[in-house]
Amino acid sequence: YFQRWRQLSTEGPFYRLAIWSGRTLFKGKLASHCQAPDIRVKATGCSEAQVTLGPRLPYNPFHEENYVISWCKASEKKEGIWREKLFAAEEEFEKVAGKLRTHLSNLPEYALLKLRVCASNAWGRSAWSKQFEVQTLARPTEDGGFIGPLGPACESGATYTWTQTRTEVFVKIPVGANVKARDIKFKCTGPRLEIHLSNSDKSSEMLVGPLWKKVKPDEVFWTIEDKDATFERHLSVQLVKAEVLEKWQCLIDAHGHPRIDARLIRFFTGEPEGIHDLNALAG
Repeated sequence: YFQRWRQLSTEGPFYRLAIWSGRTLFKGKLASHCQAPDIRVKATGCSEAQVTLGPRLPYNPFHEENYVISWCKASEKKEGIWREKLFAAEEEFEKVAGKLRTHLSNLPEYALLKLRVCASNAWGRSAWSKQFEVQTLARPTEDGGFIGPLGPACESGATYTWTQTRTEVFVKIPVGANVKARDIKFKCTGPRLEIHLSNSDKSSEMLVGPLWKKVKPDEVFWTIEDKDATFERHLSVQLVKAEVLEKWQCLIDAHGHPRIDARLIRFFTGEPEGIHDLNALAG
């Protein structure tokens, strides 16, 4: 009963009026000194990230604080340029399960960033939180894909290119003139893709890892193509999505493989997009 009475008292109009009066009349000086909150960051777009804070609040009904979120490129030196933005706790944050959540925009596209936060009130700022690194998303190509790193069986710095339609995913991997079809060890189980090169004097791994989403393993096709003015000689892979219209954020869901902002992808749905679509329409 006492706890219920206490809850009703703190939610009542007289209590709220007293707190508002104290904060206003004393201009924030009744607040306690701030402590640095915890921070978690998740990239949500090419130039934006979701920031979640875990405030460390004292048991002081007159306490109030806002937050300064600061960021810089991870490639910059330790004393590099930190950009700052002040966020009002009451107006610019959403309360979610005891945490505060907001979005930070106008960030560099496809960049590794360092973020930190401090609390601020009439007594000044707290110390900075621990730094948190996040990679903003890449902008997809016109074909809804991007590039990614290849394994040690390929040349140093070599990349694969992937694109997508509403039903299929296409991958192109550059190969040398000495690579034959019999040298390729190809396996796709649905959720995972494994491509190895058997004649490599280094590790045999070309492209191995879990796919972003499942594909139909019985409808996977691959071949080596020689006549391509854009990609030259390459291994061409065609995958059929298990779920039509799913927008893939990456090909391989693993560290080092860039993710794209799938919100920017627009599928054309007016006409069939290949054999798989024609078969679907015929059925």
